[in-house]
Amino acid sequence: MSLTIQINFTKKLVISILFLFLVFFRCTDTKELLPEDISSKQEKLWESQEIKDYGFTLEISCYCIDEYTLPKRVEVRNNQIQSLNGIPYGDLEYESYYTFNEFFDYIKERQKENPVVENLSYDSIYGFPTYIYFDISEMIADEEIGYTITEFVIN
Repeated sequence: MSLTIQINFTKKLVISILFLFLVFFRCTDTKELLPEDISSKQEKLWESQEIKDYGFTLEISCYCIDEYTLPKRVEVRNNQIQSLNGIPYGDLEYESYYTFNEFFDYIKERQKENPVVENLSYDSIYGFPTYIYFDISEMIADEEIGYTITEFVIN
């Protein structure tokens, strides 16, 4: 009888240890990166490239006038926008365009607002955002905005 009790106790102990082992590794193995973590990782990748002079085409999707949403060529020198479609940036009346560093700041600020929709894509080599879309509230019409970045070139 004491041998049976000892075997049953050992079985229960082994089963309990296995259960705890599985629970522990199941919880740590399936840890998912939060959008902020992904963005931070991509920002570090971009910063590690130390690229200060580059160009890209930007298309904005929003409920805005056509002139605003048409694709535009953005030229950046020393991490500052120099021109938009060949026109010196300082000569333009509006300043709602971003460098990649500013896009990362923009993403962080929008994420703080707990958007109902957030879609972000990044360049796999350089880390800069290639697609940014936020809808902050279902209750607000026409505040959604998206940015599509293509034709990246290092100058």
